[in-house]
Amino acid sequence: MKIVSNLPGNLRALFGLLRILTVIMAVFWLLVLTLNTWIQSRTGHDARLMATVGEIMLPAAPGSVGLSSDTATSGSLVLPSLRGSLQVDLCSADAALVSALRQAIIPAMTALIIFSYVLFSALRNLCANLERGEVFNDENLRLVRRIGLTLIVYSLLGVGLEIWASHALGGYFGQHVVLTGLKTDMPFTPSFGALHFSMPSGLLTNLGGLVIGCLVLVVAEAFRQGLNLKTENDLTV
Repeated sequence: MKIVSNLPGNLRALFGLLRILTVIMAVFWLLVLTLNTWIQSRTGHDARLMATVGEIMLPAAPGSVGLSSDTATSGSLVLPSLRGSLQVDLCSADAALVSALRQAIIPAMTALIIFSYVLFSALRNLCANLERGEVFNDENLRLVRRIGLTLIVYSLLGVGLEIWASHALGGYFGQHVVLTGLKTDMPFTPSFGALHFSMPSGLLTNLGGLVIGCLVLVVAEAFRQGLNLKTENDLTV
């Protein structure tokens, strides 16, 4: 019961911790992506630092993989594409791969880190105000609006980042990578739309962030009306 009664204070501590973890994550990715060649030279050529950087989706080659049923007629079940998590060695000695990873990951991680820090800071400050009993004031209204706009901007920005990542990594895949393990080897075509990389989006998907951001703006409007009523009551008294 004590935890629930002091919910704003507990949430303030939680968002403060998440903000610190965001800074730690930023330092980690900065070191890995900028010093990956140095890390590999120090740890040896057999060292691997595998990390999931997103998802890959590509059209299934005709005749290479499909679905069949012992009851449905042929063509009733179709597997139009293949999709799975993409893991890469962040300490790879391949200069072309490292360049493609930097072009794809650095913009996405930069946006994610900035978004997370701004969001957690606003939530922490909002909870701190609520803990002090300050609900309907101008600062809280600005904070709620900032939270909503941050979610919407990041959701829209995420679409552009995924297109850019698809272009950056798709160029490397089209020149150097062949999908093996099926009936026939399938080359990656560099044409637009053949490859789609879904980069890490953090806590929210693009659509989810957009919807929640709009809902937060609705709450901000409720805050604004509540603030106006409080101001009118104060003037009346």
